[in-house]
Amino acid sequence: MSDPLAEVIGLLQPCVVLWKQIEGSGRWGLRFEGNSDVNFGVATAGQCWLRCEGDPVPLAEGDFLLLSGPPAFTFSSDLGAAVVDGERALAGVPDNHLRLGSGEGPVTRLLAGHFAIEPENAHLLLDLLPTVVHLRAGTDGAGRIAKLLELIGDEAGADRPGGSLVLSRLVEVMLVEALRSAPATLEHPPANLLAGLSDPPVAAALHAIHADVARPWTVADLAAEARISRSVLAERFARRVGLTPIEYLLSWRMAIAKRALRQGNQPIAEIARQIGYGSTSAFSTAFARVTGSAPGRYARRRTAE
Repeated sequence: MSDPLAEVIGLLQPCVVLWKQIEGSGRWGLRFEGNSDVNFGVATAGQCWLRCEGDPVPLAEGDFLLLSGPPAFTFSSDLGAAVVDGERALAGVPDNHLRLGSGEGPVTRLLAGHFAIEPENAHLLLDLLPTVVHLRAGTDGAGRIAKLLELIGDEAGADRPGGSLVLSRLVEVMLVEALRSAPATLEHPPANLLAGLSDPPVAAALHAIHADVARPWTVADLAAEARISRSVLAERFARRVGLTPIEYLLSWRMAIAKRALRQGNQPIAEIARQIGYGSTSAFSTAFARVTGSAPGRYARRRTAE
């Protein structure tokens, strides 16, 4: 059976893990600009506040946090604390251990990191993932991720043969674990891939698309797979995922095509056939409409980069 979440993570190709330790005492605050990377971390001591999207989130010892392509966000001792620029503060710290605050009062420690993802599909794929995943200490997901973080930290600090491959796989596993452990506590969750996979009929349509992306799917075909009416599927899919079924199909096809063109080991005609286009011209027209560039030109530009 296809696994849409695993395929999305595989296409993200996370890499370049960077670690930092943040230690705050007394009153302190740290602000980071929005970015298109995936940020993660765990509170190893104390407690603090996260401000990103929506209401402020309290973080306690043992909590795990995942931020996917977030807007600007802050960590602070309290909601009224003054903040400093995080990137600038960390730039002057040789050991990536940043100390903030007065040195008095309760101490909070955060072990945080981030990794880059493939830029050509970053915007599309991050739109399909929740911006903030917060796992409370003591939950199964947080416990498994704590073990993965230990392995990632060990591998990132070592120089073993095959280390880059092991590290990338561990990071992918951590991402999948964090996303599938994300609590579904909101009555009206934000539209994203996880919300779609939590709705059985929508999940059935998503699995069908990923299992046979080349099939000329219609909403009626997907509704038959989901065993609900076409109108109900169209409404539920758009509400849960944020795209119509056909928009999602097109987006996923283009994401696959971008990866194949970047790798440069397949003829354009073969790529077109694999994602469901009967001719190179039909694929080229669709690709140019989505990306603003013909497939051949896109491949040459990516190879030059």
